[in-house]
Formats: sequence, C-alpha cells, structure tokens
Amino acid sequence: MKTYKDALNYLEQLCQFGIKEGLERTKKLAAALENPQNFYRTIHVTGTNGKGSVCAMLAEMLKAQGLKVGLFTSPHLESYCERIQINGENISEEDFTEMIFRVKDSNVDATHFETLTLAAFLYFKIRKVDVAVVEVGLGGTFDSTNIIMPELCIITTVALDHENILGDLNNIARNKAGIIRPNVPTITGASGEPLEIIRAVAKEKNSPLYEVTTPANVEINLRGEYQKFNAAIAIKAAKVLGVDDDKIFSALSKVQWAGRFEVIGNVVIDGAHNPHGAAALRESLDKNFPSDKRVWLFGVLKDKNFDEMIKILFRADDFVIVTKVPSERAAEPETLCEILRRRGIECVAVEDNFAAVEKLKNSGGDIKIIAGSLYLIGAVRKFFIS
Repeated sequence: MKTYKDALNYLEQLCQFGIKEGLERTKKLAAALENPQNFYRTIHVTGTNGKGSVCAMLAEMLKAQGLKVGLFTSPHLESYCERIQINGENISEEDFTEMIFRVKDSNVDATHFETLTLAAFLYFKIRKVDVAVVEVGLGGTFDSTNIIMPELCIITTVALDHENILGDLNNIARNKAGIIRPNVPTITGASGEPLEIIRAVAKEKNSPLYEVTTPANVEINLRGEYQKFNAAIAIKAAKVLGVDDDKIFSALSKVQWAGRFEVIGNVVIDGAHNPHGAAALRESLDKNFPSDKRVWLFGVLKDKNFDEMIKILFRADDFVIVTKVPSERAAEPETLCEILRRRGIECVAVEDNFAAVEKLKNSGGDIKIIAGSLYLIGAVRKFFIS
C-alpha cells in the first residue's frame, strides 16, 4: 500500500529533472489517462501577481452559484494537498497519493508539475466537478495546464518575474497571452505594453477582451489594498460566466486565501516575492499601518530581483531579520544584509528559520511582517497559527 510519504518522495525525485518546455509530454500523459480535463468546464488563469487570489475568489463565487468547483493552484504553503481542492476542501492525503500513483502508473515520463497537473485533472473527473478553476504554474504558452480548452481565460497582471526563464516584459506578456483561445472570452488587468500584446493576440484569435482598469469598491474578506483590484477581475469573470450579483458579493465576504496580507494578531504574512508584489505590499502596509514601528522577517530566492524588492519594501527605520528560504534557490542572508546596510537599514542575518522566528517574536515593534517568498511563508506560518 502506497503512503502519502511515498507520494512526496516520488515528487521529490521528479524535482531533480527540473522544468522541461513543451506540451507533448503533457498531452501524451493526458491521453494515457483518457484526457480527464475534458470531462468538466474549465477556467484558465495566469498572471504575474494576483492569479491565486483571483482563482480563490472566482472558485468561491462559482460555489455560491451552486456548482461543484475544482481548484488547482500552486505553490502550496504547508501541504501539497492545498493545491487540489473541491468546494474549498483540500484533497485528502489518501486521495492525493492515489492520484499521484495513478499518474505514475500510466508509464509516461513526466515532470513534477506535469504529474501534479494530471493528478488534479484526474481527481476532478473522478469527483465529477462541474467546473475547475485552473491556475497556470509558470508563464502560459508551454505550461502543463495549457492542454485544457477553457470557456474563459484570465490574465491578471503582467510584470517582470522569472526573467531567467521567460525573458523580458514583452516575452512574458506573449507567454501569458498563450492561454488565449479562439472565440473564448479573455479578461485582463494588464496595462502598458503587455496590454497591447494581449490585445493583439485576442484580436488575432477573435477572443472578446474585457479590460479591468480600476479596483472594485466592495467589502472583501481578504485584506490588502491590492485585493480590491484582484476582486474587480474576479467579479468581471463571474459576470461573464453568469453568476448572480448576490452570489458574487456573498462569496467575497467569505473567501479565504492564506499568506496574502494575512493578519494574525500583530503579524502580517504576505507572499510578495517580486518587485510588483513588493510594491503592492508596501502600499497596503502604508495604508493600514502608516506610523507603526515595523520589524520584518525576510528571505528571498536568489533568482529574484531582490535589489529592487529591498528598495521598494523597507523604510529607513525598519528592522529586518534576514533568514534563508528553505530552497536550493535561496539567496544567502548575508548577501541580502549587505544590500540593506548599504541603504542604512538595520538588519541581522539568522540563517535558521526557527531561530529567526523566535527573534522576530522577541523583537520590539508594533507590527511584524513576514515576506519575500512563499516558500518562507510555508515554513514559518505554522508558528503563528494558534
């Protein structure tokens, strides 16, 4: 009998092979599993920031409409089971294990993310969902999720991130526009040159394009100023899909999405992990805690633009505890501290996550903020949940 630990060990082995571009393996894998993604309606969501929050909001809206809703997102914070949900409930460890090994037993070579994607699609088929909200893992065009034929495509925002893989801003926009389907509506919150690229692709594919330009003036259960813009995108999507207005606003009052301007006592936990996300976090902090003394726990991956993130996030009177993200891609704490010190910001490097959390808890300050990487949040959030 295979166990959840066996499934995690298998996924860990697949991580060693990294990312492989192209959809041929995914299509072959899906075919071996009888194309489970074709047995329910789908909505496809990409974007640099906000896509997870938009997915969570939209899934809650569709659930309020009385539908059985699958949700596939990444990455997880604490458990792989968070990535695959139906009506807000995580897949069980037993079902997750079964899905992973059913994908493995197809005997088609697949990457880590391809395996997770088909495990989700298979689970949604078996559980007979009405609709699945599917978040892109990376980019759009060659992402494993791009084998679905959605009835709605959503591109939240487009900004610089994963430049080492996706290239410059225009290439990033083209990659994300790769999810647009002929004659299928597209909703976007992009602006500037990326919006022009999205407009051109939508026109070429005869995709009706809805552009969201302003935040929604509504009450949302999620805190953070940036969530109002995400809500505007989700609301437009729900309206295009025919969700009743009362169900839309009821859902927004209930939706939950951990690690995104999540306030627990005097601790703010936010997954800002690129300059665009850092700017959104800084805006929310300045609005909600304008004069509070701030103490930070910060860690970031080395392939992120952390120079720019540091420039955006921190005030001169902040105190920053820098720790090492639990990832082989982690930036060294002392490297980050050198940049902070050059900007005149007091900091200390504490490599061990647990020791860094204890230092944060015992530090002064009115508000404590944890940010920089979702991997870091996944490792330390449990220490603040009662």
